[in-house]
Amino acid sequence: MKSIPPDGVPSPRLSAPLRAAGVVIGGLILAYIGLTYIAAPRQSGDLLPLWLAGEAFADGTPVYAPADSLYRMVPPDGWTERAIAAGYAGFVYPFVYPPLWAWVFAGLTRVTDFQTVAAVAGVLNPLLLLLTPVLAWRIAGAGLRLFPYVVISQVLIHMTAVGMIALNQNQAQILVSFLVLLALERSHSGRPFTAGAALALAASIKLFPAVFALLWLASGERRAFAAFAAVGAALGLASLAVAGWPLHAMFLSHVAAIGNTGFFSPLSFSFDSVATRMTDPVLVFVDLADTRSDPGIFRTMTLAEKPAAVALAGKVVLALTIAGFALAMARTGRAVRDGALWPAALAVFPLIGPLAWGYYFISATAFAPVLIARFGWARGGALLCVVYTPISLWASAVLSGLKSETQLIGACLFLILGCAFVLSARRLRVA
Repeated sequence: MKSIPPDGVPSPRLSAPLRAAGVVIGGLILAYIGLTYIAAPRQSGDLLPLWLAGEAFADGTPVYAPADSLYRMVPPDGWTERAIAAGYAGFVYPFVYPPLWAWVFAGLTRVTDFQTVAAVAGVLNPLLLLLTPVLAWRIAGAGLRLFPYVVISQVLIHMTAVGMIALNQNQAQILVSFLVLLALERSHSGRPFTAGAALALAASIKLFPAVFALLWLASGERRAFAAFAAVGAALGLASLAVAGWPLHAMFLSHVAAIGNTGFFSPLSFSFDSVATRMTDPVLVFVDLADTRSDPGIFRTMTLAEKPAAVALAGKVVLALTIAGFALAMARTGRAVRDGALWPAALAVFPLIGPLAWGYYFISATAFAPVLIARFGWARGGALLCVVYTPISLWASAVLSGLKSETQLIGACLFLILGCAFVLSARRLRVA
């Protein structure tokens, strides 16, 4: 069975001359993105903590900073000096991944250096950002040809806050987003073991993808769920075997601290933090670790402890969101699940977490061109402009002046995207 637009929906197909012009323009756009963004030097600030954690693990020094009730984004003592020794210049962030990855990178520190790892990541990450929308195209039965689909997705990813920062920082979320969509594509193609293994690997890097396994269970994808559970358990046991329980206890204490903290950054589009700010909390200003001595660099992160009511409300909203998507997926067929509900889930779930950096929406953005197939070039294109123009490179100067309001604006934009995916389900029918 395949999903197709119902009769009466404006066709996204164009005449032959327009298609030819589109191919030329699309090729020029991809070339511009490749030369301007993909080939640009990487700072690799988000890759650095993995490397430094590997060094610390190998040396037997602290991998995590001491736990606090607030997550202050401060690395262990001595990491700034380690970063300088690695040839890095910039902010030094803490390690927020499971201990398994400190052990993995400890092995890498014995055979290579940080600059080499960063260079390899700088080649692989653009490739993953190219392949992720291809997976989305296969999952959703997009209705658009692959080439225009990829061109549109690359513009939305590379020219907005979704991909610009992630690529510059060599952020691990790029790999996680690819693995999540690989899991969905393998499930879509009847390969449940590979699907479950890919999702388990994603959840071993960043925990949140584990939520999606519950949606598999609700929609009857029991073999994929079982594979996820088996591979996830194996990875968990392996992590305990190589790193021990104390490091895992420290990691979990940091996870709890993140959940208890409101992060006020214009680059994090979280309703959770917006709700915390609305309670007029006591603000905490933290100076980020930095290898640079330039006094003109803004280094302050603004945090606050969540009120108990906000923390409880966040847990309730998360539970209701899981239940709502689980019920919807249980009641619909694969065409609607893959073409509308999964894209909506990927847009909505990050909004209710304590952090929702722009790159948390890579997976949802990979599905965004689907809306052109569902609503037509005019309405679908206008919708994408509404969502992505305010967070584009060109609008960044304007948004920077709005400060905290940027969080609310960004969160509302991606909520609009999620709602658009849900509404697009009405335009699918089973052939």
